[in-house]
Amino acid sequence: MIFPGTRLQGRYRVIHQVGGGGFGKVFEVDDGGISKVLKVLSLERFHNRAIKQKAIALFQREAELLSRLKHPGIPRVEPGAYFTWSDGSGEPLYCLVMEKIPGSNLQQWLYVKGNQPISSEQARDWLIQLVEILDELHLYQYLHRDIKLTNIMLKPDGQLVLIDFGAVREITTTYLEKQQGHQTGTVLISPGFTPPEQAEGHAVPQSDFFALGRTFVYLLTGQSPVDFPKDSHSGTLLWRDRAPNVSPDIANLVDDLMAPFPGHRPKNCQEILNCLRGVPQPSYFPLQDGADTAPGSDFATTASVIKPQQKALFSTQVKQDTLTTAIAQTIRDCNPVSPTPHFDRIPINRKFQVLLTGFFLVLAGSINLWQYRPYIADNLNNQGLVHYEHKSFGSAELYYRLALLFYPDTPQSLYNLGLLYEDRQDFENARIFYEKATEKHLAVAYNNLARLNILDKQYTSAEQLLHEGLSTANKNETKYVILKNLGWTYLEMGRYQEAQKYLQQAMNIFSDRATAYCLQAKVLERQKNKFQTLAPWKNCVKYSHGDTPEETQWVKEGLKRIQENSSD
Repeated sequence: MIFPGTRLQGRYRVIHQVGGGGFGKVFEVDDGGISKVLKVLSLERFHNRAIKQKAIALFQREAELLSRLKHPGIPRVEPGAYFTWSDGSGEPLYCLVMEKIPGSNLQQWLYVKGNQPISSEQARDWLIQLVEILDELHLYQYLHRDIKLTNIMLKPDGQLVLIDFGAVREITTTYLEKQQGHQTGTVLISPGFTPPEQAEGHAVPQSDFFALGRTFVYLLTGQSPVDFPKDSHSGTLLWRDRAPNVSPDIANLVDDLMAPFPGHRPKNCQEILNCLRGVPQPSYFPLQDGADTAPGSDFATTASVIKPQQKALFSTQVKQDTLTTAIAQTIRDCNPVSPTPHFDRIPINRKFQVLLTGFFLVLAGSINLWQYRPYIADNLNNQGLVHYEHKSFGSAELYYRLALLFYPDTPQSLYNLGLLYEDRQDFENARIFYEKATEKHLAVAYNNLARLNILDKQYTSAEQLLHEGLSTANKNETKYVILKNLGWTYLEMGRYQEAQKYLQQAMNIFSDRATAYCLQAKVLERQKNKFQTLAPWKNCVKYSHGDTPEETQWVKEGLKRIQENSSD
């Protein structure tokens, strides 16, 4: 047992216990006149040997991480600060000494302030600080997995410090394979803050964003996230009416961070920081007519830059969130001589009434609605794109399906539904709609379907799909992702010469994209050409944006190889 006055390792004198709970106890210790914090892992409450070993592994992981990271927003741990200690009367205790952070945690700070909400300006400053800390953490391929008010310290100088890394998890190859195989990992839950995928044992980097968003709901409203209801259809938290003075950009960002599906949250920390700092970002949409894939994207997910008229459409019509106005506008566009203002008077929440109205119009002969069905379908698809971009995914799905109702042969809507389901990790339905889009010879659909096959190790099928897609691709963005995925396919099939050929073709199109370089380095490693891999690994790391889980893993491998080379 550890008591006040106990001296550990001949240097740390225990002053008093300052906390406890979870996996251990926390003490203040004196280290040669400097106050520090001692965390002690308590194993007496664990009776299962496997659980004990897991607790020890998590504690060791925290010690290892903190000893590596050097950031003002992360407690410092010096070499040798992790050790085991025993007084000879029982099992050894696992100990970790770290920097003592002055100040109070945000739960305490908010309580002292009478739970008064913070301002939008303060939220922006604190979000930037915390996302910069997460950026450092994610750079080393670690997830925090327990962001909440009590794990954020506010120092007297205004600096925020993220603490309690006991739930940290490294994104290893084994971890990614488990995610892909739907195996669950360690489940650590803080009610109100833990995202759904983490509660099921499938944490990803975007899981930290969810917890961060929930933390700021608490700060911006003064109320715990568990006190708010959820939308029964989308699963989004209904909190904004309790924070009427929050600026729209901060409120929208917080909602984006808390999106129910990980794929609908920001891709990485840099994207969040750009948003907070007002850095202009290109707005990309899923597929529009004539578009292959997204400019700058490394696999076919989004497609065409928003047009000025679509921005106007969003500001005037989509804000009403009504299918009625969308179809009415389309009909007016098709037949401006005979405007139909009575469409606009249909109640907003009765979206399907417009279909019945349209049916009677057809019968009455006032408008040949059937004649204009391709235009209506195109308008509906574009409405879906706007809702998708603004993360109204239920509405986006409704518009895509209505577009197909009017014109079943719309390949863009088929593809966009596939993309929507893939974002939701509903791969079965994603396959169905991608396959339907390939029947319309849509190049990006071949690519996305092939990528799912690569992940499922169905390489022969992926090879065939990619070659078919390449024969129909017109745009360089699409050609790049297909060539890159052909290189990936041949790498996995052991056909290294062909892999090199297609990866080089991809790099000839775009020399500033990461994944072709990552795959080229892996091909060279398989061929035992170790000394030729350094240059492609460096480009892999240099140009990475972390667009996909596999890219994130390849970049981690690249960092490791570069470090190994420098140590040689």
